[in-house]
Amino acid sequence: MAEEKVNANASAKQTPGILQRLMGLGAKSPAIEIGIMQFVDAAGTNHERTIAQAFSGMKGLRTKLLKQASPISLDEDRTSQLPNACAQAFEILGKDNYDIIIWGNIPEPGTTMYIHFVSPPPADEDPPGIFSPFQALMLPVGFDSAIFGGLLRATTLAAVHTKDVYKQSVRRMHAQDAIEAASNAIALLPDDFTPREIASTYGALANSLAAFAHLFPGTEIYQNAAISYANAIKGTSRTDSPVNWAYLKKNLGMVLHNLAEKNKRDIDSLERAKESYEDALEVFSLKTTPFPWAATQGRLGDVLYRIDVMAGGTDLIKQALTSFQAALKVFTKKNTPNLWSDVMNNLAQAAQILGREKNNKEVVERAVSACRSALEVRNKDKMPLHWAATQNNLGSALFTLGHLSGELKNFEEALDAFSGAHAIYSELGLSRMVRVMDKNIAKTEDRLPNKAGGKKGKGDPTLWWMEGDDDGVATDFPSSESAIAPAGEEEGES
Repeated sequence: MAEEKVNANASAKQTPGILQRLMGLGAKSPAIEIGIMQFVDAAGTNHERTIAQAFSGMKGLRTKLLKQASPISLDEDRTSQLPNACAQAFEILGKDNYDIIIWGNIPEPGTTMYIHFVSPPPADEDPPGIFSPFQALMLPVGFDSAIFGGLLRATTLAAVHTKDVYKQSVRRMHAQDAIEAASNAIALLPDDFTPREIASTYGALANSLAAFAHLFPGTEIYQNAAISYANAIKGTSRTDSPVNWAYLKKNLGMVLHNLAEKNKRDIDSLERAKESYEDALEVFSLKTTPFPWAATQGRLGDVLYRIDVMAGGTDLIKQALTSFQAALKVFTKKNTPNLWSDVMNNLAQAAQILGREKNNKEVVERAVSACRSALEVRNKDKMPLHWAATQNNLGSALFTLGHLSGELKNFEEALDAFSGAHAIYSELGLSRMVRVMDKNIAKTEDRLPNKAGGKKGKGDPTLWWMEGDDDGVATDFPSSESAIAPAGEEEGES
């Protein structure tokens, strides 16, 4: 679930209890703490105050100049030092409880600052715009904060991962201004910036846009993020910076994935997302980079499934199931319960479609089992939207099972599942999903003797995500999370 967006249009209808469950409201916390390590050039001048100046006067953010020197030596190859340097920065982060450490160096010829960001990794989630630990933002030495400060601020805010509600609100408060300033800064880069340096700024901007796109209406921010990622990839060498390149590819895939969701039946964006995820998986591996490998496998599975549903095939759905199973080699119920339940839910959705198309009751039974497993994590009180999404998925799987087996108990259980989802969506004021549930409930009641004659549902509840408005026009692209977007962002409803 996206950490920062709950349906604003429905807030007046929501009860305090469910708001608290969604947002985890708590006491106000201190400011976002930013530690800045020394940036000393070859002449011995320390430029860390240039970094700090970019955050001057920002409410809710506090900077501290650290005594630690850069972990990068100017006398050795920079790339080979990055793994150990990142580890040292993480050590400082954990020891002093900063929200983020800004570190880096100024290599010869001393005209460019290589700025890195280290923040506690997101716990049991895979948010859009996540940074490679080796990714640097490159800015001119002694840069004018009025020109390039927004790019640094936007990058920093995007790189911070926090569960603290107050700190999340600080990120939201500054996001729009920082993104606007960052976008303007791109046009003012020095003429002598190299393609690699230009790519670093596009990559940082793209991550910032992707991280906060869900706060803005429409698709413009997502489209700008996709363009920025493409520019960053163009100037990033897969050979010299394979992990950075793969993260950029994965993040581009997530942006395209969300664009497809927002543009509804946008198969072109899905095809491009598929290509980006597959490119990333040529670098990520289970052995060397297990977490991004598993996260990319899970997202690839969702894209493959969606493409096949739109095209009416099953070949890609089979590949999707393989990708979901691969993700489950890393995501476990014990260590990453939320990511594990996401994959189980999506696996169930794909399996029920395959089982229906192949008239294979065993495959559908596995889908039902996967849904029930996911519900062991997706708690109704703590995760009401996710619980409702899986109840909806469970209802669809049970409906399919009833269709194949002819057993009324499957339809009865499907009705219970749809009704449970309906109650949550009604409580949250998610009107579109309430309408979808009304149709699914009506369709299921038509299969029950004691309910027959009720309102006829449109379409097949096993394809509830393809349902449209009352005029019968499909207006919603398949969504693995119903009111929750595929790349971990909640969708607003009206």
